[in-house]
Parts: sequence; structure tokens; C-alpha cells
Amino acid sequence: MRSRSLATLLTIMLLLLGTATMASAMNLRFNIVYGPKHPLAKGVFKTWAEQVKKVTDGRVKVTIFYASALAKITQVFDATVSGQVDAGLSCPTYAQDRFPLAGVLDQPMVATSSAENNSATLWKLYQKYPAMQKEFEKVKLLWFYTNPAFQLHFTKREVRNLKELEGAIVSAGGSTALQMLKALGANPEALPMPEVFLALQKGVVEGCFLPYPPLRPRRMTDILTTHTVGDFSATGFYVIMNKKKWNKISPEDQKAIMEISGLAAAKMSGRDFDQAQERDVAWMKKKGDKFFVLDKAERAKWMARVKPIRDTWVKDLEAKGLPAKAVLADALEMLGK
Repeated sequence: MRSRSLATLLTIMLLLLGTATMASAMNLRFNIVYGPKHPLAKGVFKTWAEQVKKVTDGRVKVTIFYASALAKITQVFDATVSGQVDAGLSCPTYAQDRFPLAGVLDQPMVATSSAENNSATLWKLYQKYPAMQKEFEKVKLLWFYTNPAFQLHFTKREVRNLKELEGAIVSAGGSTALQMLKALGANPEALPMPEVFLALQKGVVEGCFLPYPPLRPRRMTDILTTHTVGDFSATGFYVIMNKKKWNKISPEDQKAIMEISGLAAAKMSGRDFDQAQERDVAWMKKKGDKFFVLDKAERAKWMARVKPIRDTWVKDLEAKGLPAKAVLADALEMLGK
């Protein structure tokens, strides 16, 4: 009878301990721009959230808020600093003055068609350069990733060289992209992503300046038929966490989380983009799209047109005491350029 009572008491104590442990688990409110069906939402962010729970034995849990439910992508950095969100993702492009070095792959013809290589390179640059680390000193940077390189896509026009690009009306977003297209002889139109499909459909623009992954999900492939491949630039993304929240996590759990973040998460994110690109390009080829890859000699001509943009970026940042020249040189070397 006594042993039964002890067993019952032990069971109750274990249940209470388990309940207390569950109650004390830290929950991270993670704001992402993607909807729940987006490939990265399922293949990267949901996977990462599950990994965090696993490697911390449930002491840290992640609740994902999709489609910028807690904060717009342009407001994520400040929202994370203030604690409005515990973690989130955004782009250096939205605040170039705040993240000048982190935008190195946005510069003309630096990035490659491999998002995995681009993403890994950005993380390695961050680890090497204190000036780049300083850009994120108000938060805990978890990882970087990028999309595959931007290419040119057209409804009808076939562009194999600069002459054939001359005068083409092309949609683009971001100041660097607009500068690039203008330097190459096109007539750029600044349009947000949601408006590009309608602009292509109505003939307001002849083409667009984008990586491959968004084309098919946004139905642009219904209209686009030709593609000029030159690996023109890439957009970087950062994944960050509120610093106070991070510091409340035990050193052991911090270490475990960073082992699945950092370079590992950068590569995972890039691979997901690369797989989407490979799948969609194969599908576009099957439907009859034409792909014009700039050869070495032709690409050199395009590079000569846009290099002054890159040079100005380096000059301006060096004047502010930032090691832009070294960062760019390392990026090119890491990417095999």
C-alpha cells in the first residue's frame, strides 16, 4: 500500500515537473514575408522551427507568423529591435544606408546563378568583417541567404547582345537595378512585384528584371517567352532575432541553435531557391521558351557598361571608412569570379 502511494506521488511530481517545463519554454514569434505555401516557408522556415525545438529539447519553440502578419518587411529590423517581433526576415536593399556592406551581392554582376553559393558567401563575409557585423549589432543575426541571380525576361524580344537590348522597356525594383538597366541601354520602369504581371500582360513593359523563382508562381511564365542569362545581381536577405530575447536563452541552447543556423541555414535556404529554379527552368524549356546565355566576350561588354556603378559603390563606402573594396574582392574570389 505504501509503495503504491509512493508511486502515485512520484507520478504526480513528474507530471507537475513536465507541466512546469512546458510552461517555462520560450516561444519565439517569427515574422516572415512568405505565405504558408511558399517553398521557402515550407522547406526552410518550418524546417528550421522544428529543428530549434528538437535541438533545445523543447526549451525554445518557434511560432511562425506568415505573410508579414506582425510587421511589414520594410519595418522588420526596427520591429525586432523593439521586441514587437522576436525574430524576422528582411532585405538590406530596403535600407541601403543602414546595411551598405551587406548589399554587396546587389552590385552589378557579382552574384552567381547558385543561390547556395551566394548565400554561403554572404555569411562568410559577415564572419570575416567586423564592419559588416556592426551593421547588425542591435540584433542577433541568425543567417543570411540570397536568391539566384537576376536575369532578363521578355514577352517577345530576343536579346543576345547590347544592341538588341537597346530601348527595351523593362520593369525593375530597387535603385541599383534601375541604374544597371539604364546603363545597359534599356528603359527601366520602377514597378513593385505585384504589378509586374499586369504590366507585362498589357504591354506596358516588354520584359522584367528578376530571378527565375518568382516567375512561375506569379504566372509571368504565361506571358514570358525569352530569357537573357547574364547573372546580373542578387537580393540578399537577413534573418534576425531580438537581442534581449536571445540573451535569455542558455549558452548551451544558443550554441545548438547557431549550429542549425549560420552557414547551415544559409546553404539550406539557397538550396531551396536553387531547386525551385532548376525545376521551373526545365518546365519553361519544355514549353518552348528560348534562353540566350551571354558568352564571355559579350558579357565583358555588359560588364564594362555597369562596372562604374560598382566602382561608385566602392568609392562612396571607402570614403566613409568602410572596407568595400576588400569585401567586394573577397566576394568575387569566393564566387569564383
